[in-house]
Amino acid sequence: MHKGKILLLTLILFVFSAGNSFAQSEPDYQTALAEFQKGNSEKALEIIRVLHEQGKRSYDTHYLAAFCHYNAGRNKSAATHWSEALKLKPGDPAVSVDFARYLIQAGRNSDALEIIYNSYQINPKNREVRLLYATALLYNNKAREALYIIEKLKAEDGNDYRPLVLEAQVYFYLGSAEKAEVSLKWAQSLVPNNPNVLNNLGLVYEKVGNQEAKRGNIKKALEQLRNAKEQLESALKLKPDDEKIKGNIRRIEARINALSAG
Repeated sequence: MHKGKILLLTLILFVFSAGNSFAQSEPDYQTALAEFQKGNSEKALEIIRVLHEQGKRSYDTHYLAAFCHYNAGRNKSAATHWSEALKLKPGDPAVSVDFARYLIQAGRNSDALEIIYNSYQINPKNREVRLLYATALLYNNKAREALYIIEKLKAEDGNDYRPLVLEAQVYFYLGSAEKAEVSLKWAQSLVPNNPNVLNNLGLVYEKVGNQEAKRGNIKKALEQLRNAKEQLESALKLKPDDEKIKGNIRRIEARINALSAG
């Protein structure tokens, strides 16, 4: 899967909307939710633990507990609560998307595919579910199936850059840097200052540069690698603390220096 090359930066972002995701019928739950919204995740968890001890487990309490644990870096505990929430609402799109994103981030690609596929069967028209389903397919080496879903997503909304970024990742995986560049350039026209798009475009140029170097075309290779560095430096200006982007720049600089030295 070209790990370390393809960055799922645009897609590893959890979509938590406290105002709409949770029911409004449980006053005690509302207290926990209010604490979470104020940034008091541990206080919210204390309230949820009491509710669970009282036998008041619900989809809402488990979903909220998952985010409290995730915010505290306790990913395994978060995963446990996402799983419990899905037992109470099988295929729920909000939980399925968040849980699948986490599983992909953790490298549990087959588990992610199972979770999001179950939701896709129940919610076949949900755009977020379909986008994550295509992502999970790609990370399970089912690139052609992912492309089929991506094409439909693109046709339905030409202003959504995310399917284009995912399409570029698919083409990158399939070895077509040229097609990946076209997709990313299209995405860039929609979101000119998106650091993740710029980063991925830099990785595409890096791949092309390395291909040219293997062919012995050092001049073309250096041109592509300098283009890659330029894109990555633009990305870093927008996201100055991103260590992955910094690492990509260092790697490309080293490659440029090595080729320049002959």
